[in-house]
Amino acid sequence: MTDGAAFFSGHNLRVGFYDLLFGRASNLIGEAEFYRDFTAGTGSVLEAACGSGRLFPALGAPGRLLVGFDASVELLQQAQTHYGGNTDLGRPLLCAQRMENFAFGCRFERIIVGYYGLSYVLDPDGRRSFLQRIADHLTPDGQAVLHLPDADLLRRPVPQSEIDAQRGSLVLKSEAQGFSGRLAYHTTENRVVENGAVHITALTFALLDESGAILREESAAMQYAILDRQDIETLATAAGLTLTGCRSGFTEDNESELIVTLALA
Repeated sequence: MTDGAAFFSGHNLRVGFYDLLFGRASNLIGEAEFYRDFTAGTGSVLEAACGSGRLFPALGAPGRLLVGFDASVELLQQAQTHYGGNTDLGRPLLCAQRMENFAFGCRFERIIVGYYGLSYVLDPDGRRSFLQRIADHLTPDGQAVLHLPDADLLRRPVPQSEIDAQRGSLVLKSEAQGFSGRLAYHTTENRVVENGAVHITALTFALLDESGAILREESAAMQYAILDRQDIETLATAAGLTLTGCRSGFTEDNESELIVTLALA
C-alpha cells in the first residue's frame, strides 16, 4: 500500500505553495467559522495533520493549548514560521508525528482532522489505529471533527472534458518575494483503484516567469481513501466513539463534503 501523505513531503511546488493551490477552494467557504464555533470556550485543541497551520487562526485563542502535528516536516516548517510566536493563538506547539501512531501525554477537549486528513491514510489498519488514538486523547466530554470528501463524488467516473477543465494559473506576489511570475496547474487524470477503495488525482504544476517560460515543472498524484458515513461509523464504534453529527458541507448549499462529529461512547 502506498502512502497518501507522500504528496505533502519534499521541497517542491505543491508543498511550497500548498495554501495558494488548495486552501482557497469553494468547498472551504465557511470552514473557519465552523471551527471557531466548534472550539469556542474550550481550553485545549489538537489538530491532526495540521500542515502549514492554515486553520490555526480559527483554532487558537489566548491561553488555549493548541497542538498540531503532521507527517510533513516541510509543511510544519511553514507553520512554525507563520504562527510559532503568535501569542493570540496560544503559541501553537508543533511536532512531526504520523496519524496512525501519534501520542501525547494529555487529553484534549477538541480534536480536529481537517481538510481530508483521514483520507490520506490509505491503509485500513492505519485508519483503525488513528480512530483509537483519537478516543484515547479525548477528554470525557470532548469532541472530534473529521472532514472528508464525499465518497460518491470520488467514485463517479469523471468525463475527460471535466478533467481538461481542471486547470488554472495563479499570479505570485507576496508568496514569492522578489519573483514575478505565475504558478500553473492542471489535472491530467482521475481514476479509482484498489477495487474502488482509493481515488487518484494526477496533477502537474509549473512555475513560469513573466514571459511564460517554464522554469520548473512537476507531476504528482494525490490519493484519497474512499470513505462514506458507514465506514466512519464502523471505525468509530470499534474505537469506542459515537457519531454525534453529520453534514455535507460547511455551508447549506454545499453537498460535496462529509463532515462528521464524534464523541466518546
